[in-house]
Amino acid sequence: MSDLLSLVELAGYVAAILAMSAAVTWAVVKISPSEAAKEQRAREKARAAGGD
Repeated sequence: MSDLLSLVELAGYVAAILAMSAAVTWAVVKISPSEAAKEQRAREKARAAGGD
């Protein structure tokens, strides 16, 4: 029984680590803008400033 409980705890630990890494990855993707978004903002700023 102790071995079974240890395996369940190990599986829970692995699942928790995977969930945490997925949450951190999601947060980084949402927080940091992509290169395309940066370029689009730069074009809009240039257009608003009287460029093209």
